[in-house]
Amino acid sequence: MKKIKVRFKAKSHIYIHNDISNATYYFQKRINERIKNDDREGVGIEIMAGLILLAFEVEARFNFLGFKLVSDWKERQPHKHKIKQICDIVGIKPNHDERPYKSLTILQEFRDSLAHGKPEEKEIDEEIITTHEELDKMWLLTPKWQANNTQEFLNLAYEDMELIWKELLEKSGLRLWDAMTRGDHQISFIGEINE
Repeated sequence: MKKIKVRFKAKSHIYIHNDISNATYYFQKRINERIKNDDREGVGIEIMAGLILLAFEVEARFNFLGFKLVSDWKERQPHKHKIKQICDIVGIKPNHDERPYKSLTILQEFRDSLAHGKPEEKEIDEEIITTHEELDKMWLLTPKWQANNTQEFLNLAYEDMELIWKELLEKSGLRLWDAMTRGDHQISFIGEINE
C-alpha cells in the first residue's frame, strides 16, 4: 500500500453534558408520551433513569462552567461547593427554598440516595385507628427517594434545570455555542512516499 505524507491539524471540544442532555430529553419525551397513552409498564424505572440522567447532566454542566470560568477547577468536589462557586463567580444568589434551585436540591438528593444506596430498615408495632386510605399511605416498602420518582417532578426539574442553565450561561458571558461539542480538522497533501 502506497503511503502519503500529509499535514493533519485538528481541534475538538467534547462536552459530555450535551450527550447526557440528549439522553435526558429522550427519556422525558418518552415518559410523557407513554403516560399520555396509558402505557405504564416499567415507566417508574424510566422516570428513575431520566431523573438520574438529569442529575448527571446538571453536574456535567457545572463542570463545564467550572472548566471555563475557574483556573483550578476541582471537578470531584461536592456538588454543593460547585454550585456555590459557580453562582458566586457569575453573581447569582440562589434561593434553595424556591424554584428553580429548590428542584436542583431535590434532584441532587434523589441522585445521592440512589448513587450511595444504603439499607433502610423500619419497624412499627402499635395499635392505631385509621382509614384504609391512611393505611395505604403508611406503606413501609416505599423508600424516601420514591416520593420524587414521578412524571410531575421529572417535568418540573427538567424545566427548572433549563432555566438555571440559561441563566448561568447568560451571566457567565458564555454563549450556547461555546457549550456545544464541536471540532474541525484539515488535511493538506504534501506528497507521495516512495519506498
